Amino acid sequence: MYGVLDSVGGRQLAQAFYRLEDDGVVMAIGRAAREATVIDFELAGTRSARGRIENFNVTTPFGGDLAHLVGLLTAGELDAQVGWRGPWDKTMEAADALLARRVAGKAVLDL
Repeated sequence: MYGVLDSVGGRQLAQAFYRLEDDGVVMAIGRAAREATVIDFELAGTRSARGRIENFNVTTPFGGDLAHLVGLLTAGELDAQVGWRGPWDKTMEAADALLARRVAGKAVLDL
């Protein structure tokens, strides 16, 4: 793998790192697992000689900004431009449509 976005952390983040190709990058964007990430850099068979982990943190609170945007949506003053909507199990269909530029706007997955 050359690139990974990981929102889980913990063991999954470590496994993603172990599977990187040289020069690959894991972007750690969350910690849903709420467990420590332990990476054994001496692990036999680790393929990535030059892979790296980039951490993404947002420390500025943005709840107020999100509330403002939701208010604009509710009032009909903001168009979210949803071009595709479907169930969670259609994730690949949504991704394919976005990548092929068949969707004008956002794709929304319903949970």
